[in-house]
Amino acid sequence: MPLPRPPARRLAAALAAAAAVLCAAATGLGAEPPTLEGTVAAVVDGDTIRVRVRGFETPVRLIGIDTPETRDPRTPVQCYGPQAAAMTTRLLPVGRRVIVRGDPTQATRDRYARFLGYVFVAGRPLAPDRSVNFTLVRTGRARVYVYGGVRFAAADPYFRAQHRARRARAGLWGPPCNGDTTLPDPSTRPAGIAGSAPGGGACDPNYAGACLPVYPPDVDCGQIAARNLRVVGTDVHPLDVDRDSVACEG
Repeated sequence: MPLPRPPARRLAAALAAAAAVLCAAATGLGAEPPTLEGTVAAVVDGDTIRVRVRGFETPVRLIGIDTPETRDPRTPVQCYGPQAAAMTTRLLPVGRRVIVRGDPTQATRDRYARFLGYVFVAGRPLAPDRSVNFTLVRTGRARVYVYGGVRFAAADPYFRAQHRARRARAGLWGPPCNGDTTLPDPSTRPAGIAGSAPGGGACDPNYAGACLPVYPPDVDCGQIAARNLRVVGTDVHPLDVDRDSVACEG
């Protein structure tokens, strides 16, 4: 006796459901995003931190945003970079427990092996507008960043927050940057040595961000008005105590 044929509508629905399952499996959509839970080990700059998870540190790049550079040896400290890094440090002090959630529309890690994710303070809602990433955009400390033309999942509220910050001229959208963060940050322009006369001699080429006298004589950070100088040659004075190419940090 032949089996009864299922109604065409039911068959079509079953096929559609099967196709959706296969598509989700192939693309990874619908899967839980990768998540890290740990404590802040260090703030590298405005959009990069290090998180300690089960005794190991991993670099984390805050997804969907970009802050002005402060540690790229190829460029000067960019306008509003120190302020952005200071805000991230205030929101994420060392030891603070955090949850870092990935985004199913993006890679898990970038080419520098940094985990890409939204950073939340543990114990607070895991809502798009409660992440540290979003706070940095909302306050004008960061701009929205879309990598490779693939919009991240929370892009729409981020762009709306950026529009409001820009209209209010908040943070990097106001003076002195006015949205152009490729300018050198005013705090790193040559500031000379405390108590010295302007133009009192040649500047040591080993440092950028302040005019230090050519060695010898030796100077220390207490004699220098500027902070966060970049060591671009040999640290002859020496000022870079932790050897991260940034001298007289503060």
